[in-house]
Amino acid sequence: MSKENSYPDNFIRYIGTGGGRFSMIRQQRGTGGIWIGCRGLSGIIDPGPGSLAHICAANPTLLSDELDFVMLTHKHVDHSTDANVLIECMTQGGFEKKGTIIAPSDALFGDDRVIMEYSQRRAERIHIPRDGSVIDIGNGLAAEAVEHLHHGVECYGYIFRAPGVPEWGMISDSRMLPSFAQRYKNCEFISMNVTFPDRKKHLDHISIEEAKELLSQLNAKNAVFTHLGAMMTSPEGRHFLEDLDTERTDVTAARDGMVVDLETHEISFCGENFPASAPWQR
Repeated sequence: MSKENSYPDNFIRYIGTGGGRFSMIRQQRGTGGIWIGCRGLSGIIDPGPGSLAHICAANPTLLSDELDFVMLTHKHVDHSTDANVLIECMTQGGFEKKGTIIAPSDALFGDDRVIMEYSQRRAERIHIPRDGSVIDIGNGLAAEAVEHLHHGVECYGYIFRAPGVPEWGMISDSRMLPSFAQRYKNCEFISMNVTFPDRKKHLDHISIEEAKELLSQLNAKNAVFTHLGAMMTSPEGRHFLEDLDTERTDVTAARDGMVVDLETHEISFCGENFPASAPWQR
């Protein structure tokens, strides 16, 4: 990090790096999503189970009541369970109309919505992404939505742009799509949800095999694989997370508490104030 006990000016922190239902159930890794600190704004992407607890225990400190935006890539429970409580934090307990919600329409409307009407009324702004739409988050930070394909729900990844920060992308849960090679080609850093070691033709999830193939077509200097499935985070499967680099890209397997400096792509690791016996600390 740039200074001891502090974060870089523009960074992401992996609150939780487990992915899929069995990682969520067993909590071999946390499932709290990704914290963004950029251009003076703070946001959380995909706050799944335990997100608020991990944020409150973070070292160095992250302040949930200073959030400026809450973003969902899609509404599945391992990505969304803490969304309403973090909107409550963002809006000072619901007493201040404040902040931005960014979420697909099926996460906001209909019988299976995951963001309550109560929470929506508390936010100052709501943005519903469409493929190719550019969302002005504030302070020069913008996010371009990239349509994904994931098990019958609306799902989007994003390309983030901000003055002074190299373009970077996030690929969420999805079947690998041919469009990704073109859409993410200018990203210098990419965070990718990679759930399995080998491709699964019947599942809308990206594997290590497919992720490496995509990186061979991109210009990314650095990438992080996150949303790791139980097959890869168990003691027997951790060898899958070794030797991930490609010819073009330095690749790191995410760990809970990992911080990436969005300007330099330098990686550092942080702890939490949970007991060392907690599963995600092992």
